[in-house]
Amino acid sequence: MPQATAKKIKASWDIDIKVDKSSRIIDFSVNNNGKLYFIETNFYGGGGSKLKSTATEYVKMNEYWNAQGIEFIWVTDGAGWLSTLKPLREYFDKAEYLLNLEMLKNNILKTILK
Repeated sequence: MPQATAKKIKASWDIDIKVDKSSRIIDFSVNNNGKLYFIETNFYGGGGSKLKSTATEYVKMNEYWNAQGIEFIWVTDGAGWLSTLKPLREYFDKAEYLLNLEMLKNNILKTILK
């Protein structure tokens, strides 16, 4: 489901989720026999503070969704990460799924969702 909200998830799959803010929209949500996967995607062509704040936010989101039994998958890529490795590494150390475009091309998402 693209652009998933708690309301859309409830209406489509009859699954209640708690959200941290009422305006929360997940890029993609997958329901695999009642197991939810939330996927956030982004691409950074250049560096900057946005990358650090995104990584920090996604560490918190990962913990929040995992506490509800929801798997959180972050797909990110781009040359921007070359100059901002520390926040990316911090997320990597705390989360189960951090993917890039090459991994998607190699069907890792299909493996995760089995």
